[in-house]
Amino acid sequence: MAVKAEPVAKKEKTDGRKQRSARSRDKIKTSILTLIHAGNYSPRAIDISEHSGLSIRTVFRQIDDMESLLREIAGDMGREILPRFLQPYLATDWRGQFEEQMQRRLEIWEYILPVRLAASLRRFQSKFLLEEYRQFLEIERASLKSVLPESVILDDVLFAALDEAMGIACWINLRMDQGLSPLAAEAVVRRIANALITSAE
Repeated sequence: MAVKAEPVAKKEKTDGRKQRSARSRDKIKTSILTLIHAGNYSPRAIDISEHSGLSIRTVFRQIDDMESLLREIAGDMGREILPRFLQPYLATDWRGQFEEQMQRRLEIWEYILPVRLAASLRRFQSKFLLEEYRQFLEIERASLKSVLPESVILDDVLFAALDEAMGIACWINLRMDQGLSPLAAEAVVRRIANALITSAE
């Protein structure tokens, strides 16, 4: 019996270690996101340690594989915001759906603004983040095309202008570079987008 109990004890010890590691990793991810939302776009290990209550050694051990940590954070955020992109529209005409999508985008852009800024700081140091950024742009374009009439989509210049005005990059420029409030930035985006749509009619 003692011979059989030893492997079980070792397995339980290993499982317990894995569970503690997973809990520590979740705490680190939560701390990173909280610090980023508080304006610390590139949190240091000491910042994460102090916020999470974990030892600096534990933090270093987890963030040594920052690439996979960023993958998990990006995946968590993607699963959170994608359903908001895919919600059915209340309007039945394309203009109404366009307005609904613009409102959704502006709310999502403001919510993820700190995380996108933090990702931008590391984008060209991480192949994954660069690819994730490109995929994000593709989702932006695809969602915009889903509500626009073919005449607007086929107008390359008009579509590119709308894509730019309603994209996260424009929102970052308005909020951070120009220092506009969320309401002021929203007014700018709406003015540009509606002017572009009107010009096509």
